[in-house]
Amino acid sequence: MNLFRKIVGGVLMAMLMPQVVSAQVDLKDVEGYLDADFVSHYMWRGLDRAGISIQPTAYVSYQGLTLKMDGSTGLRRDDIQEIVFTLGYENTGFNIGVTDYWMSGLDAHDRFFYYGKDGGHQIEGNIGYSWKYGSIQAYTMFAGNDFKYSGDRAFSTYVELGVPFKLGGLNWRVAAGVTPFESGCTVETYTDKTTGKAAKRTTYTYAEGFACVMASIRATKTLDLGFSNMPVFAEFHTNPYLQTANVVFGVTICPFSGRQ
Repeated sequence: MNLFRKIVGGVLMAMLMPQVVSAQVDLKDVEGYLDADFVSHYMWRGLDRAGISIQPTAYVSYQGLTLKMDGSTGLRRDDIQEIVFTLGYENTGFNIGVTDYWMSGLDAHDRFFYYGKDGGHQIEGNIGYSWKYGSIQAYTMFAGNDFKYSGDRAFSTYVELGVPFKLGGLNWRVAAGVTPFESGCTVETYTDKTTGKAAKRTTYTYAEGFACVMASIRATKTLDLGFSNMPVFAEFHTNPYLQTANVVFGVTICPFSGRQ
């Protein structure tokens, strides 16, 4: 917990320092944003999280400092539900932040306000850089429910490289994500239908070692509705490590000006 406090404190200082030197916060410069994605299948870093889902996003930002809330709710009762809060800072392409993920199913009792090591929260730090021809992002879980089978903290890490381009009137993005080492895991006890005996199944957050866990290509077309924009996208999303693939269709509803 002391390490967690030091890391979070350092990140907050790095993000807030440019704001501290400002004489006064002008509320007119605070920007707000609200939208919601409707997706045919919820895929996250190569993992199949849920079927048809609604994913709202809201944030406020000031001079690069952003507080964002988002999540995902599946239409089926047994789909994974997520609530996510992120505090981040971005300047000329460089970004850094801290994210608190809460996911149903990690905690046997699904307690939102419980931050124990067997709870539903995972705390992650991220750092990255975006430029005209691509982006690279690195994410590492450093607190919360993220442990190896041995019981040691896993520091589950995911690194993604993305490249955008335009073709045929569409905006495209190809991306690949890797994990450099063994990630956290959950162990499930079940009854083997063949033998009738109890068995254990280990599910890794990413993989049991270095692996490419995500490769995707997405095409997006933004429709101009006059009062708002509505991005429509289709994505081929794969996990080479698990040998799985899905095609996802989605629509982003933007109540105001929307994403460009």
